[in-house]
Amino acid sequence: MRLSRWSLPGAAVAVAGLAVAVPGLAVASAASPPGPVLTLEAAQSSVTVDSVQGYVDMDPGIWVASLGSALQFDVQRASYTKPVTITQVIHPPQGGATARPLPATVLDGWNGLKHFIRMTVRNSAGRVVASPWLTFCPDTYDPERATPDSPPASPYPQECGQDPFPLSMVWGIAKGWATDPAEYYPNSPLGPGPFMRVPDGKYQVTETVGASYVKLLHIPAAGTSRTVDVTVISGSGYSSRADRGARAVRPDHPGAAALQPLPRVPYLATPPKDALPDLVPLPSFGILTAHTKSGLDLLDFEATVWIGGNGPLDVEGFRDPDSQVMQAYQYFWRDGRVIGRVRVGTMGFADYNHWHFEQFARYALLNSSMKLAVPSHKEAFCIGASDPVDLLARDAVWQPPVVGLAGQCGKQTALWVQETLPVGWGDTYIQSIPGESFNITKVPNGTYYIEVVANPLRLLHETSTRNDVSLRKVVLGGTPGHRTVKVPAWHGIDTEP
Repeated sequence: MRLSRWSLPGAAVAVAGLAVAVPGLAVASAASPPGPVLTLEAAQSSVTVDSVQGYVDMDPGIWVASLGSALQFDVQRASYTKPVTITQVIHPPQGGATARPLPATVLDGWNGLKHFIRMTVRNSAGRVVASPWLTFCPDTYDPERATPDSPPASPYPQECGQDPFPLSMVWGIAKGWATDPAEYYPNSPLGPGPFMRVPDGKYQVTETVGASYVKLLHIPAAGTSRTVDVTVISGSGYSSRADRGARAVRPDHPGAAALQPLPRVPYLATPPKDALPDLVPLPSFGILTAHTKSGLDLLDFEATVWIGGNGPLDVEGFRDPDSQVMQAYQYFWRDGRVIGRVRVGTMGFADYNHWHFEQFARYALLNSSMKLAVPSHKEAFCIGASDPVDLLARDAVWQPPVVGLAGQCGKQTALWVQETLPVGWGDTYIQSIPGESFNITKVPNGTYYIEVVANPLRLLHETSTRNDVSLRKVVLGGTPGHRTVKVPAWHGIDTEP
């Protein structure tokens, strides 16, 4: 991620008495319950990790457990022109919930709580060879039960924000559950964990909760630090544990069966509005120039289309005999049940083993007069939940049945494919290859706009089509082979490098 890390102010704890109106919640006072009991727990006293080309994913298996009650933070902004706030939601044993405002300075953007854990790595001689601060995202993709009597499933999402434009997040650890702070490390350019370059050998790895958080969250001293012996050996290869294309909710999760298809669904030419999704494209981000060996100048970008409205987007493809395409249908849900469907387009099989819905979104680079300057040839999409955008929306799903692709885009010999996006979640694509990024080799310097259009052919049924277009201003400069791009902030958000 591009978000920088800042130091945590010592004054971050002087907020417990602030009063904030939170619908349905009481506001914490000095007499309110302190919240859950947090503690660090080591899964084992020693572990062995692989080193690949000298780099190590230094995860010692130390977990943050929430005992007594759930740890929950609501992170939100009223609009894109308002500041981001964070509130701890405390669930006392007697029931109900209490809101406790926290300082926004604890936030590392939408990534989690910055400077929550200090990881200290010492070699066999006792010398410190690395000491990174870890941002803590409670919503890791692999939460685990911490005690035998903890609930069988966690209701919380499995990732924090991945782009600059969410409206609200819910971060949490269920009562009796634990998450690994080294599992999600947004500021590492190499991967999801705290990657570092260290030689093979024996190390002691200590994780310690930052002093400000010990006081802010009332963490008992005995649970603030753990040490594990780590042996680093050269491995044979690297496979990211957080592959966003290979994660699925465990079958025992209560939401795992939420979007199963039902047979004999009636055909609805005019589906009811209370069952419709709302497709909303966010402004582009991650905007960079690149130069290829073949001499092309490219403009790379990332784009997210997310779902608001009253129901999920559910697009399903069915194969005609001996056909290379699938006929696509949009299904409509109410109260957890399918109420109808309608034909909406086609699905085609992509070269890299995905069935893509061919009418989901369209990208274009417009000139200063809003005329087409360069099209993107990216037209088909495997739809899947990749990024939470507004998890406090009325019908938002905290933990979708599938995060990422996880096989829902089918194999070449599939007869049927179901691609879904629940309310509150977005699908992000990174346009960084020729044909999908914009070819700006012959594009003059000047002001342009990256246009993202959701539902471009208006085949999908949604609550509104008035918000189907987003624009992001960019200013191209430089010379051939060395093109530059400046990206003004959007409503003061996301100042690109």
